[in-house]
Amino acid sequence: MADKSRRKVIFGVTLALASLLLANIGSAENAPPLHKGPWPIRNGRNYQPTEHELRALHLEDVTPDQASEIDRLYDQLLASSEKARNLHPAPKR
Repeated sequence: MADKSRRKVIFGVTLALASLLLANIGSAENAPPLHKGPWPIRNGRNYQPTEHELRALHLEDVTPDQASEIDRLYDQLLASSEKARNLHPAPKR
C-alpha cells in the first residue's frame, strides 16, 4: 500500500513541477494576436485554424526563442518522467 502512496506523491510532484515549468513560459493572454480581426465563425463556433492555414499567413504562434524554451522544458519533463519510471517500474501482470 505504501508503494501506491509513493507513486501518487511522485506523480503529484511531477505534475506540479510540469505546471510550474509551463507557467514560466508565459501566458497566451499576453501574446499578440496572429491576425487582424476575429476568425470566421463556422457552425456557430469560432473557427480554429489548422497548422497549414497559420503557415499560409506566414505567422508563427511562438518566436524561435520561445520554441527553443518549450523544447527544452519538454525534454526536461520527459527526462524527469523517465527517472521516476526507472525508480518505480510498473508492476508486471
